[in-house]
Amino acid sequence: LTQGIFNGYGGNPYGPAGTGKTESVKALGQCLGRQVLVFNCDEGIDFKSMGRIFTGIVKCGAWGCFDEFNRLDEEVLSAVSQQIQVIQSALQHRERSMVLLGTNVDVDLNSGIFVTLNPAGKGYGARSKLPDNLKQLLRSGA
Repeated sequence: LTQGIFNGYGGNPYGPAGTGKTESVKALGQCLGRQVLVFNCDEGIDFKSMGRIFTGIVKCGAWGCFDEFNRLDEEVLSAVSQQIQVIQSALQHRERSMVLLGTNVDVDLNSGIFVTLNPAGKGYGARSKLPDNLKQLLRSGA
């Protein structure tokens, strides 16, 4: 995960429910002196809401940990992957501003995006499969 952040990518810890994925991100953030904001995702979140959350994270230099990210609808995941690409490009090129949702946003280079996934299957509710372009944006780790 640290390698992913260093290279301007986010992180994608994976594993069964209850194994400490979110807690690991929070603990790593604490060790590195970063504020970690945890958001529980569900089917009611649209891409504009995610864009506003991303804007806040990037402006203040926090890490955003999006729990159960694959509960978002597939259409939303596709749009969100474009937003994450814009953010990561700004972080990788050490740019001080970017355009997100048609608005110029100041970029704090300490920002980071993490997503956690719970497996699809019995007892886990509706889960979407992550689009391939989104999988490539996040550093996976078990």
